[in-house]
Amino acid sequence: GEIYWAISPAGNVDRMALLTGSSSIYMSIKCALAIAKILGFCMPPWEIALTKLAEAIKHKPYLFNMTKFRYSMDWFYPILAGVITGDDAQKRLDKYWKKFVVEDRGVRCVSDKPWVTIAETSELTLALAGMGNHELAGIVFNWICDRRYEDGSYWCGFTCPDLVIWPQDKITWTNAAALIAADAIYNLTPASVLFSHRFWANPELSPFVDF
Repeated sequence: GEIYWAISPAGNVDRMALLTGSSSIYMSIKCALAIAKILGFCMPPWEIALTKLAEAIKHKPYLFNMTKFRYSMDWFYPILAGVITGDDAQKRLDKYWKKFVVEDRGVRCVSDKPWVTIAETSELTLALAGMGNHELAGIVFNWICDRRYEDGSYWCGFTCPDLVIWPQDKITWTNAAALIAADAIYNLTPASVLFSHRFWANPELSPFVDF
């Protein structure tokens, strides 16, 4: 059920699988199935792929490159994508919180480096909001709200505890993550429920989803 990393121009498959990437693809397939239903298409192969991928992510960690678990995305992306929910999501969150979170600062990109990134912190708040914990999501998001340049764009990241901005690039996807997180926390647009576990699980809230 896992998703392989890449295929070369010559057609050779790199059979390494990444947990973060596979979680992202799970979310993409889920959205694709919702769109297909709206358009009146039935896509059984996609549904089978979604089920297998979920089983791999939840129950077969050995299928993925575990050397990447030093990256915080491997910790919270299965929650962010809605693969792991409920009590299991809370247990996963609690188990590695101290490994990746610097209190009052944000989320380390990598557990063994003193580098907090705006994107990872924003995405963790998305995962928290998705679980329904908007209060904690807001607290974590507030840690990074002032980590911005004069033009309003967010830093990429900074070192701890000395707060040195690194790198000094202004990155579009970092700012996109912050905007999506703010939407999820404060319900700014209809898209704010995109990562909500409750939204996807409740047919009354999401009438076009039944997989």
